[in-house]
Formats: sequence, C-alpha cells, structure tokens
Amino acid sequence: MGREWNGVKRAVTLLLGAALMAGCGSSYTDRTGSAATLSPASKEFPNADLLVSAESLQATLATGALVIIDARSAADYGTAHIPGAISIQHGDFWTKGAGLKESAAVAAKLGAAGISREKKIVIYDNTTNSWGAAGRLFWMLEYLGCTDVHLLNGGWDRWAADNRPTQSTAVTLAAATFTPVINSAVKADSGHINSRLYDRDFAVVDSRTDEEFTGWQLYGETRGGHISRAVNIPYAWFFSSDKTSLGYKELKALLESRGITQEKEVTANCTAGIRSGYTYFLLRLMGYSRCSNYDASIWDWADNTTYPMEKAANYTVSVYPAWVKSLIDYHKAGSTTAPPPQYPYDRNHKYLIFETQWGSINDMQQGWADNSYLTNHIPGAIHSNSDTYENGFPRWFLLPDAELKSAVGSMGITPDTTVVVYSDSTIFAARLWWILHYAGVTDVRFLNGGIQQWLANGYPGESTTNNPTPTTYLGMMNSGSIATTGYVLAQYANSGSTQLVDVRSHDEYLGLISGYGYLVNKGRIPGALWAYDADDASLNYRNSNGTLRSYAEIRELWNTLGVNSTASPTLLDKEALFYCGGGYRSSLAYFYGFLMGYTNIRNYSNGWSEWSTSYTQDAAYLKDPAIPGSTDGWRQGLSGRPFATGL
Repeated sequence: MGREWNGVKRAVTLLLGAALMAGCGSSYTDRTGSAATLSPASKEFPNADLLVSAESLQATLATGALVIIDARSAADYGTAHIPGAISIQHGDFWTKGAGLKESAAVAAKLGAAGISREKKIVIYDNTTNSWGAAGRLFWMLEYLGCTDVHLLNGGWDRWAADNRPTQSTAVTLAAATFTPVINSAVKADSGHINSRLYDRDFAVVDSRTDEEFTGWQLYGETRGGHISRAVNIPYAWFFSSDKTSLGYKELKALLESRGITQEKEVTANCTAGIRSGYTYFLLRLMGYSRCSNYDASIWDWADNTTYPMEKAANYTVSVYPAWVKSLIDYHKAGSTTAPPPQYPYDRNHKYLIFETQWGSINDMQQGWADNSYLTNHIPGAIHSNSDTYENGFPRWFLLPDAELKSAVGSMGITPDTTVVVYSDSTIFAARLWWILHYAGVTDVRFLNGGIQQWLANGYPGESTTNNPTPTTYLGMMNSGSIATTGYVLAQYANSGSTQLVDVRSHDEYLGLISGYGYLVNKGRIPGALWAYDADDASLNYRNSNGTLRSYAEIRELWNTLGVNSTASPTLLDKEALFYCGGGYRSSLAYFYGFLMGYTNIRNYSNGWSEWSTSYTQDAAYLKDPAIPGSTDGWRQGLSGRPFATGL
C-alpha cells in the first residue's frame, strides 16, 4: 500500500479529516438555487445528519437538488429504484486484495457519472442483502474529500415496504468534474494496523460473520481466521428487524460492551472492505473521532504471512446454515453439488441431523413439551428427547456407559456417522454434542444459531416427523472428556493442577438457591471458580439472536477470571473441570474449550446434583414437609462430600 504513518503526517491527516467532516450540513443549494433539506432519522446520534429519514428524502425528490445513488446491483436497479437515483456499483472502484483503485481513475469515473465533490449525496442499498454497499460508497466518497454524504435509513427495504414512489427508467446525470481532496486518515492499511495492533488505544472491528471470524475460509482467503485481537461484530447485527439502523443506545451498548469506545482509534475490516465500510459509517454516525476502513481487508492481510492471524483450533465443529444446506444437497439422490467445506466424505457417507429438546413426540402432541419440532424443523431432522440419554426423575444423571451406547444406537448413530445437532436452546444442543463426543462419535457438528439462523438465511423448514433407524453402537468412550464424581473428589483440592469451573448462576454458586426444584442442597464444590452463568438465557455465552458468543470473547472472559493458557496453545495452565447443576451449561463451557483447542478439559456431567446428594430407596423417598421440594414422594440425603457457600 506504501502509505507513510509517521506521527507528523498522522496528526495532519486527522486535522484535515476533522476539517472536512465539519463541513457536513443538513442542506445544500445547487446552482439553480433549489434547497434540499434532509432530516435525520434520529437526533440522538452525535452526527445525526449522516443518516437521513425516508420522509425527508421523498420530500426533496421534486427539487432535483441532490444526487441519489442506488448502490444495489444493476439488475435490482433496473427493476425499480427511487426516482432520480443513479446506479453506482462499489465493485467498479476497487481491486481484490489491493483495495481502492488509484484516486485519479476513481475520480474520473465518478465525474463521468455526474458526481462532484461539492454535491449533496444520499446513498441507499438493500441493507443486509447488499453487504454494506452503501457504506462502502459513503466511506469512499469521504476518503476522496466529499463533506455532504448521507445514507438513507432502512435503504430500499424500508422504502419499498412503505410503498414510497419508484421508477424503473434509468437515470443519467450530466458529466461533472470530481476533484479529490484525499482524507487519508480514514483509510487504514496493513502496515498501520500491524504497527498499532497491541496498543491499548487501538481496536479492530471485524464485520464478517462468526464462521469467517472463527476460521472458515469462504471467499478464497489464503488464510482462515481473523486479525489477531480483532473484535467480531457481524455486519447483520447493525440492523433492526425492519432493516433500519440500530438506535443510538443499542449501537452504543453493542460497541462499548466489546471494548469499542470513543477514546480509541478504531478501524474496521471484513473480506474486501464492503461490510466494514458500513461499520465505518456507523462509527462516524456515533461521533468516533478516529475511525477508518481497512478497504483491502482480509484478502490483503491474509496474503502477508508476516501479519498475525488466529482462528479457533477446532473451528470445523461449529457449522453454519449454508454448510448444513450444502450437506443436505450433497447427499441428495443424483446430486452433483460440491460437498460442504471441511467434509472429506463421499456421497454414500451416513449423516444425521438432530433437533434436541426435552420431551417425546407424544409429549409435544399432548402439550406437555415445546412443540417447535412439530411445527418447523430442518428438512430431514430427527427429534432427540433428552430423556434418551438420562436416567430420569429425580436424578437426571447421564446413563452408565453401556446404557448410553444403547441409547446412541437407538438414535441410528454409528461411530463414523456425521451428526449435526441443533436446538432452540443453546445448552441443549451443547449437551447432545458433548454426549456424542463422549460416546466416541468422531464427527459431531454444532449448528450455530439453530433453526432461527437457518430460517433467517432463507432456507425452508418442514413439519414431517422423521424417525431414526436403530442400530448397534460400538464406539469407544472418550473417557478423557468426562469427570466423574470420583474423579472430582480426588482432584478438586489439587489447586496447583486442577481448576473447578462453576458455570451456574451466581446465586447458585453462593448457595442462596439450589437452582432446581428437585435439588434441596445448596452451595458449590470447594475451590470452584465462578465463570458466569452459561445458561442460554443469561447472554454470557450466547448472543441475543441465539448464536454463540465469539470464542475470543469467552477466552478473554476466562482469562480475566484466571482460566488461562500461557504455556501451550493446546493446554490450559490447569486442567479445567466444568460443572453446573446437571451437565447442560457445563457442556456448553466444555464445547467452547474444545473449540479453542484445549485438551486438558473435562465435563463433570452430573455436576452439583450428584456431588451434593445421596439417593437411597424406600424409607428415604418419603414426604417430608420440612424439606422444600420433597412433597412429591422423595427427598434427598446429604452426600457427605464437602461444599462451600458465600463469597
């Protein structure tokens, strides 16, 4: 890229950028004297005038006093567009791996389209389907010195949904002269990012999807993963359900909760600088004074092997909707489609998809259990009742190994079957994933986001009930992945080599509640460290859209608590024994540890439920009004194992 980043030039460009941005106004008078007044979509933003409302844009259409740019595809533009809009595609202005083309060539093309640097410009696209096209053009124009550029809130999506006026006839403007005044402060390059990467006042926002950030190479990147220390905020998260931008408070919380604060210099990246162009726009909207777009992005960064990248060591266990769709299509009779990435099997290889939750099909039909499987599931998916692999009320412990193998066989699974698991509940999906992993199934995948993300990607569901074909399961148990009560009892006091990690609620950890109606005893295993509640309702380990929190965020969370890996990338400093009440939340924690590549981790599957209690038959199963939860005919006896309460 060749840009110098010495302190003097950086200061100059920042001052120039501030001067240029100060010129942004809410009205512009063209040569005929017509005034175009645009209202902000929300006045809460520090730079509110950058995001304009559809109402005010519609009111200015007759004046012809501004340039409206349609950043969608040429085909979409040809079908219908906002009256007076011209069609501009961002791809005409950059080269893969190198970023923006030479400024003179870009300026010439813009001038030929009728755009000058002095014009008031409003850009729109079809939001999430455009992958940041409008934001990319916004960034490019500001880089070239334009000071009166705006984005339409909600883009074409809201404009069309609100039945605002459209036309299909192409629009051309008289050629203009575009004279660039380069604002280099808003254009980041690899050298600058690499030099600033470990500075406390610098941050990188990766606007790609979780799967790209985690390690999947979807667009020809020479290396998978992300720029080291980058923070993942996927582009699609920046929009509300109606495709308008997030509000000020929501956006502020989203950015600041991930360390993207106003006092930092922030640059954004994606694959080619498109999605990150919109991130740059939002940073400007929020009033960030030092923000930029890495327009060459990962295609450039990954090519230079001297620059640090990282990915989750076992990223292939976490799959995404397009991967599952590709899996299904690949195995269809007569298919000629390519296999999904990182899937080394032929078309005859056996695969199964399981939706998991508590309750049988009959329970669903009777209204005793959630019936979401009956109404809509991934085509071909089989329902897995969690009772299948547990011993039932009032224990809910994992079945003994021999019985567990029979249960896995009843699900039609063999050790070499590829299994995809998902659930409306993240912890239920993690539980089944871990159980099959423990049972020795060699290829178990976790669908990140479940049916919610499947449908959000436009893939069809079905309501047909699918049943497994039982088989005999002969897999070898993965004994290193489980911590039995005996193992925990022998190891819990070895604080130099072992760390108990409690992922229940804080009240459970303190011993204020048991957390379960059938558990009377309260407290924790002595020496256990609290690593926040992994229940999917808590949002500590998942996002509000049902997807997993970034593994890098969980790793950082663990690091702050003392669950560290400093000597080896495959080992935590101490063996981690994750536990909760009965193995669901701890399965999710184990999954994260496995995703990160740690090998000295175990799931205490029966958790506090078994540690704290001892069940006997007959006389102990008596109603005792003095013991809460015992009135249904059974009660718990203290196990005699040590426990702790309080802080």
